[in-house]
Amino acid sequence: MREDVIRIMREMIPIKALAPENGGEGELDRAIFLQEYIKPFFDEVRRIDAPDPRAKGGIRPNIIARAKGRTQGEKTLWVIAHMDTVPEGDPALWRYPPFQATVEGNRIYGRGVEDDGQGIVEGILLAESARDEGLSGVGLILASDEEVGSKYGIQHILKVEPNLIKPSDLVIVPDAGSPDGSKIEVAEKGILWLRVSVEGRQTHASTPGKGLNAARLGMRLALEIDQFLHERYNAVDPTFDPPTSTFEPTRREKNVDNVNTIPGTDVSYFDCRILPTYRVNDVLEDVKRLAESFCSIYGCKARVDVVNREDPSQPTSPNSPVVSMLANALRETRGIIATPIGIGGGTYAKYLRELGIPTAVWMTIDETAHSPNEYMVIDNAVKDVETLLAVLRGIQTDS
Repeated sequence: MREDVIRIMREMIPIKALAPENGGEGELDRAIFLQEYIKPFFDEVRRIDAPDPRAKGGIRPNIIARAKGRTQGEKTLWVIAHMDTVPEGDPALWRYPPFQATVEGNRIYGRGVEDDGQGIVEGILLAESARDEGLSGVGLILASDEEVGSKYGIQHILKVEPNLIKPSDLVIVPDAGSPDGSKIEVAEKGILWLRVSVEGRQTHASTPGKGLNAARLGMRLALEIDQFLHERYNAVDPTFDPPTSTFEPTRREKNVDNVNTIPGTDVSYFDCRILPTYRVNDVLEDVKRLAESFCSIYGCKARVDVVNREDPSQPTSPNSPVVSMLANALRETRGIIATPIGIGGGTYAKYLRELGIPTAVWMTIDETAHSPNEYMVIDNAVKDVETLLAVLRGIQTDS
């Protein structure tokens, strides 16, 4: 399998799959490559495309592949991974070209090799190994748009084919995990991305009294929001990693081009990951009230807009078949005692859980996603496929 992992990555990673929101053309080119690559391992390979005029070909592709079971009622083990990646960030921070899969020892470096190239590879190699072993009942979904909301990916698939995945099927999303493979994600925090816009008055920097410095006010407001949210929403839940809600100021938009102009507008963003203890709407309304109160004091105008919002779904029970069988497989193949956890990241699992489909998010990773020098460990992918094969054998024994 090691050589298969390397070969797939070297062919796939140079085919960029960036969402239009991230300056790309979408996932079409990568989907065309993957659709052809996986055909030998499945009985059925097809696409469900979501219309998107911003993307190449006017679509966001989603691949559905199935190796059919022996009988009509046999359960399917679904592996669901995403084809899109985030941009590379500052290329100067990379040891190797980010869109070139570079092998160094037991690692492959490149943007998207871990998030979610490893998940894609594991789904493909599971199907290949299952066919070699005479096992059936593998389903693979390679979807689009996970990094910026999933509207054109898993949400579209579940909307147009609501009966594709049955509640009795086992669903594993290889898109989060831990370095030893022991963590099985069963719950996710709520997500709230906010744009905070402050309007002052632009003027020459030598005459600040004639203007209202939106940069200073924007920074001050951002700090007040940051402090308020951490103090107000401070519950701790040890099930989650990290165990608290997180509120991070992230992006800032460009204001003026020159140093000697006081800007009249300032726009900043917050990424909030909220424990299910709290309502996402309460956080939003609190930020809006704080911004209104701030402007009444400083004479500016402020607007708080939602960029992305994901209210938390019902967690997967640690006693559900998918978690139990995965935990048994980990004990059998690696001698690992698995631990159910919650995370702050958002995955496709949320949308499946909302439909009452228990879903486990799991793989063995060093958690380098979105970082410079993102890498995957080749042996981790191989071990994960061995564990998934044990799950598949368990399903067919039960059937």
